[in-house]
Amino acid sequence: MISALQRHAEARPWLIDAGLVLWLTACAAAMRLTLLGRIPYGVHPDEAQVGTDVQKILNGDLLGVYTHAALGQPSAHAYLSTPAIWIMGDSALSVRITLALTGVAAVPLLYLLVRITLGRLEAFLAAALLTVSYWHLLYSRVAHWSISYGTVLLAVLVCVMLGMQRRQRAWFIAAGLLLGVGVYTYNIYPIVVIATFTFLAIIGVMKMRADDDARWWAGSSLLLAGVALVVALPFLWYISNPDAYYWKHIDNYSEVGVARSPEFEDASLGERVRLIAEQSWTFAKAYTYDAPLDNVDANGVRPVFDPVTLVLMACGLVFAVRRRREPMIIAMLCCLVIIPLPALLQRGSIMRQPVAAAPYAMLLAALPLAAMVREAWRRPETVRALAVGGVTAVVALISVVTVRDYYWTWREHEWVRHIYYSQFTTASLYMRDLPPETYVYFYNERASIDLETRAFLAPDVEGEDRSFEFGQRNGSIENVDRSRPAVFVLMDGYYGLLPSLRERYPDGYVRRVARDGKLEFIAYELPAEGVAVRTWP
Repeated sequence: MISALQRHAEARPWLIDAGLVLWLTACAAAMRLTLLGRIPYGVHPDEAQVGTDVQKILNGDLLGVYTHAALGQPSAHAYLSTPAIWIMGDSALSVRITLALTGVAAVPLLYLLVRITLGRLEAFLAAALLTVSYWHLLYSRVAHWSISYGTVLLAVLVCVMLGMQRRQRAWFIAAGLLLGVGVYTYNIYPIVVIATFTFLAIIGVMKMRADDDARWWAGSSLLLAGVALVVALPFLWYISNPDAYYWKHIDNYSEVGVARSPEFEDASLGERVRLIAEQSWTFAKAYTYDAPLDNVDANGVRPVFDPVTLVLMACGLVFAVRRRREPMIIAMLCCLVIIPLPALLQRGSIMRQPVAAAPYAMLLAALPLAAMVREAWRRPETVRALAVGGVTAVVALISVVTVRDYYWTWREHEWVRHIYYSQFTTASLYMRDLPPETYVYFYNERASIDLETRAFLAPDVEGEDRSFEFGQRNGSIENVDRSRPAVFVLMDGYYGLLPSLRERYPDGYVRRVARDGKLEFIAYELPAEGVAVRTWP
């Protein structure tokens, strides 16, 4: 049977590839789009700021190439997300779906990249492992910029490899266009440019030593660079201004790095080496066996890689060394070594920023599996069947672990509820559905009523913050406008105000809102004075 399938594949190679790509893409879409608006529950403020930027665009405001949202980001995502939010409205699903589809697109692109360089078997296994990668899955399901720049890099490398194989400079022009577009995706994107040109330089040196038309390669690489520069010019023009908000973002993020910490600046050389070593060890643990809880996006509930994937990647290094002169292996190693560097000495987002390296980590893990199957193919059919069954079992095991760890362990973790602030999302949706003319008095010790989550989900709410932490009324319940319906929304440390509210305004109605058995907030609803008390669904 296996021999028959092999003959069928040899007779119709691209039909088989098309079928595999469609199947893998469908699996990736199922993993990344299922319950997308509900897992994770809660719209993270960073996600909400994509939505508020879209609202500005829909109101006729142009953002330019850079937005102040989320401490400063390139604005491409807001423009890309505009159609979905315009069609679907303001919701977790609408703000996430564009970037989720960007994550899905990485799977067929990885298949294509590896298929044209290493072969169908490596392509299928690498794309399959990326489909079920916990790391890539987690960041594909949130509306954050980090998932996009890796997809752009895959497209760039596909064009470069096609140009190299077919000796057609049109592919290098396409690669330059994509490389230039990438600067509008994520602040960390320059590391992709460095990885790309490191790869081009290594191939150029190899061609010089082999006397393999290095001049053509150099000209094609320069053409790629020139096209990329032209496409990136608006962004480069923007950052040429030293007062551009981009540089403020760089300063803000530099301050969370070890090298900018007070203890590092005041330390001796030996102490600085120790601090760098400790942070590097923390970085390594986050990917292998002991991840710290990240207060930016709730990663760290488990390490980035499960034990099976780690073993495969370790074995993959052996095969990568053996094949170290192949362009795809060189590109893979460049990406794996260079892309994580900005996050290495940073104390936050150490798992978010390098996610563009995930496809190459999965390719590394696929190499020993592919080698095993190829070796088995020279053996009797029974050995082939055992090898295919074993590889299938390994991928299935990783899939089960990923599904369990994401859809159950991570989703239900209290840290995720805290970081994605499910209470604030629930309260925002409640405020959005209040009857017209209702005025909100908001009490929350953790965030203001002006938090981006509320601004995105319930932009038309009228109200004021009365908490000690963010308001001007120091927690007061007096001076309430009774000419219109009013609601006191109590969150976190303000539940204790309820008895005072009931005593002061006895005509109100108490609404306790819970999710998964946990109290999200309390609302005390007041009708306009002289109107019979009413409750809202």
